[in-house]
Amino acid sequence: MIDTTRPAPTGAWSRLQRDFRRLRRVKRRGFWPALADAVLLDSGFQALAAHRFAAALRRAGVPLLPAVLRRWAIGACGVDILPSADIGGGCIIAHGIGLVVGGATVIGEDCTLLHGVTLGEVRFDELACPRLGDRVTVGAGAIVLGGIEVGDDAMIGAGAVVRDDVPAAACVAGVPARVIGRTEPPPADPPEIREPPDPAAPDAPLPPFPSNESEPR
Repeated sequence: MIDTTRPAPTGAWSRLQRDFRRLRRVKRRGFWPALADAVLLDSGFQALAAHRFAAALRRAGVPLLPAVLRRWAIGACGVDILPSADIGGGCIIAHGIGLVVGGATVIGEDCTLLHGVTLGEVRFDELACPRLGDRVTVGAGAIVLGGIEVGDDAMIGAGAVVRDDVPAAACVAGVPARVIGRTEPPPADPPEIREPPDPAAPDAPLPPFPSNESEPR
């Protein structure tokens, strides 16, 4: 289950940098195209950035501005994340429209949330929200309610309603959600994105010289 001895969360900027690095790796784009896409076109990244700064301002005791940033994300991106939610670095919000994250929700590192997901309380007067481990994927329209724990590498299927703890590396689906399988372990070292070499560069490697050995005689 979730490791509660994990070090204290890092700053908003460090987490946002990790968000961007993972987003770039998933989309397999160069630095500048990925940055332009994230800042100008990706509503999920925009909402996440607004939450990062809203949470930092809230921790610093700045009034009003966290609520303003939350309202901006609702209006501009269709995403409602309370500033008190704790979202680990490397998070990806895909599409984002209709996503709601309650104030007591804890989300681990490198998680993926799709559109229409709800992470919140069972009842409005309760404060218990889900705690997601690392590398958890929550499918479109899934609802995860109450103070439950979702283990590392778990996957919640689209449209599932989750009210009980989810074991690590489990795949759950249905209403109510039940375990239907296991997820594959993630690669230990994902490939890095490398820019193609410039043929005009003086130190660029030369193409292989064609060989005539394979030609018929």
